[in-house]
Amino acid sequence: MSSNTKIKFFLRIIRSTSILSISAVIYIFCLNYLEIIKSFQSQEYLIWINCSREARSKAFNNSLLEGWDSSVLIDKLDEYETKDCSSQPKRWKFQRK
Repeated sequence: MSSNTKIKFFLRIIRSTSILSISAVIYIFCLNYLEIIKSFQSQEYLIWINCSREARSKAFNNSLLEGWDSSVLIDKLDEYETKDCSSQPKRWKFQRK
């Protein structure tokens, strides 16, 4: 093998390795995307959003049982949320209030 052939061979190996490593990083990021985003959200917000979802589902279930109109449902959604949950906290850990 000449010197020029050896250089081309090693350059091809380096390029292939870099392409595979970049692809692996993108794949791992996509698998852990939700956990990465949740790690940036404040703990108070995550607790509040669960409370809000539970309050809204309770209001929606009551609307189905009692047969509320859509305008009544909209009012009751906000009423249930304010009754069960505190005010909405900041979403991100680095966000100023």
